[in-house]
Amino acid sequence: MDVELRQLRVFLTVASELHFSRAAARLHVSQPALSQQIRTLEKALGTPLFDRTSRATELTPAGRVLLDAAPRVLFEAERARTRVAQAAEGASGLLVVGSVGTALASIAPRILRTVRARYPDLQMQVSQHDTAAQMVALAEERLDVGLVRAAAPTTAVTVEELVAEPLVAVLPGDHPLARHDTVDAGDLAGEAFVLWPRPLGSEFFDILTGYCRDHGFSPRIVAEGADIETQLSLVAAGIGVSLQPSYYANLRPPGVEFRPLSGDAPAVALQVAWRRRDRSAAVRHFVEAARVCAAG
Repeated sequence: MDVELRQLRVFLTVASELHFSRAAARLHVSQPALSQQIRTLEKALGTPLFDRTSRATELTPAGRVLLDAAPRVLFEAERARTRVAQAAEGASGLLVVGSVGTALASIAPRILRTVRARYPDLQMQVSQHDTAAQMVALAEERLDVGLVRAAAPTTAVTVEELVAEPLVAVLPGDHPLARHDTVDAGDLAGEAFVLWPRPLGSEFFDILTGYCRDHGFSPRIVAEGADIETQLSLVAAGIGVSLQPSYYANLRPPGVEFRPLSGDAPAVALQVAWRRRDRSAAVRHFVEAARVCAAG
């Protein structure tokens, strides 16, 4: 069976008029041409669809069945066409997004809200991963786009800075330095530190330790945490102090105080990352939304 959508539309017009001349006029075709299309459709289906007499045109039982089914077929065909067009334009489908916790605590919700408002049919699957894991997952096409921190571009993945925030001192609530409005880096020289493991983001780790070395000491790392919640809990417990981007002050966990660093504290960049060769419209929409949110 080889039935064209155009033939179904012609059939529905004839079925609504039950008159070939009037149907031909509605479709702006000649009556012989319309009759030929109906005969072609009947041949494809293997059965007559109309009883034609000199006085009337009536639907056959098979024609009545097709009259019930044809609108659904045309509706599904149009919906499929629309969804294909939306997918090609990046307005639908699935976008797999990775994000560091820093972004989830700051700019990521605004980006996701912006994308969803513009493209409500585009599904986004969001999960938290450290920067190093995201860069690998992007290269291996397990992520479509990522929000990373202080990452260097690679041959496979490009990164673009969105926002940058200064490092701040993170202190137990009862720490003597928490009584100060700002903290001098040199005052942290004798402290125990809680930091991120370097493999989770070597560039970020090197920014932290480089800042300490620039102020005359190497941080004495006594504990590491694979996520910010663990690290802040360790700080709250008095295990040590930490240096973190100021974004995390939004979390405001009990027992932890955030204090600006005196002088010129290094800024830590949040970036959007995607595959260099990716031409996905959905990825482009996400990156554009990220730029808008960063600029606003």
